[in-house]
Amino acid sequence: MTARPLVSIVIPAYNAAPFIAETLESVLAQTHVHREIIVVDDGSTDGTETRVAPYLGRIRYTRQANAGAAAARNAGLRMASGDYIAFLDADDLWVAEKLEVQLRVAACHPESCMIVCDGVDFGEHLVTSERLLRGPLARRLDQEPSGTLTGRFYFDLIRRNAITCPAQTLIPRAVADRVGPVLENIPPCEDWEYNLRIAHEGPITLHRDSLVRYRRTQTSVSGPSNRRSFAYTLSGIPVLRRHLLLCSADERLVVRRSLHEHVREQGREAYYVAKREDPSFARAYLLKLLRAAPEEPSTLWWLLATWVPERVMSMAARLARGSTSSRA
Repeated sequence: MTARPLVSIVIPAYNAAPFIAETLESVLAQTHVHREIIVVDDGSTDGTETRVAPYLGRIRYTRQANAGAAAARNAGLRMASGDYIAFLDADDLWVAEKLEVQLRVAACHPESCMIVCDGVDFGEHLVTSERLLRGPLARRLDQEPSGTLTGRFYFDLIRRNAITCPAQTLIPRAVADRVGPVLENIPPCEDWEYNLRIAHEGPITLHRDSLVRYRRTQTSVSGPSNRRSFAYTLSGIPVLRRHLLLCSADERLVVRRSLHEHVREQGREAYYVAKREDPSFARAYLLKLLRAAPEEPSTLWWLLATWVPERVMSMAARLARGSTSSRA
């Protein structure tokens, strides 16, 4: 790593007028000043360009026809000339030391293909979660006295996406060049798939520093917050199918098992939504899930069960458990 590495900050922006100025201020406040800021306006119609105008002397700005966040990130990657790539969505924020801290972690772990920090999740200026790192990897990180965890975490990320948003990551440019562009046809899971390719390439480093402020909005591409897990699972099925082709033969069993587990879990969740909230939404979703992954038979079971009284389902489950116990 050079003494003062250049960091290319790529910001895709679509109808980001309410937030883009605050986001840019958080970047311009970075204590690491050797940087280039690239804003790719993805066909905004809400005055985003006007909000960006006061910053044009300090950033690189380009505008394209609306093609989605992944296409905007790829456009920014093509413009980037830095030693590192740092993605930031146009409504998220960085703590002033974000780049400085992550570059220091990167210098200590030159083998790592990606550096990933923690942060908080907020909406309407209120913190809704104190962690952006999630699941078993986050718990393993909590046990590390150094505050960092480095390893080959491809399988861990296949089983559970531990990284909430692109703003948490810092990627060596050489790694970004090797893994290729962000896929543009799988929203909202393009970030997960990109991180999977990086994790398959080599080790990544997680660190506990809380450096990102991830803004939750109801207008997210993945829909309202209480429906996002359903959207992610549908979008995630082609991601896992893609990795069945990308990974080696001895890795495919884990990927295939994860695919079935994701589908089974969301089928069960959709059943409970049908019983307690919105049967029309749940049944429509289960039909989509069945079409997307017809090899998982439990989806049809959960769909049919949405028309069966819950007490009957509970009785059938008890009988099934009793039958299994007696055979044992």
